[in-house]
Amino acid sequence: MNAQEITQNCQEGTSPLRVVKSDLKVFTVRYLESLNLITAVGWSITDDAWIKYCQMMADIELHLKRNEELKVYFKLELMNTSSAKYLFKVLQRLNEAHASGKDVKIYWSCASADYSREMVETGLDMAGMCDFSFQITEA
Repeated sequence: MNAQEITQNCQEGTSPLRVVKSDLKVFTVRYLESLNLITAVGWSITDDAWIKYCQMMADIELHLKRNEELKVYFKLELMNTSSAKYLFKVLQRLNEAHASGKDVKIYWSCASADYSREMVETGLDMAGMCDFSFQITEA
């Protein structure tokens, strides 16, 4: 799927995570500047997850300096407390961006696995910390 089709899917409300191919047991963060999009997919329980969250924060900073809009899509199968700590920092930064007039949206997609209820609850908790659009879907 090309960038135009992903953009169209975003506008139609279809999660681009359906088209971002990844082994969900691997934690992957992608930055697609032309789409105003950052995706985080997989098992956020690896020892190197903090590196990927640091890169995500750097991408967020860079993007918000150049653009007025940012969409962040999460499809985390599992996460641990370390990941929650980094996600909290991401939410804080996005709240600041929203307060300064940026158009910020988070899409939190939960897979239909045994532990998806926990991820829905985590998404609900995180949505309560946001002053901007935070959409939760169960796939």
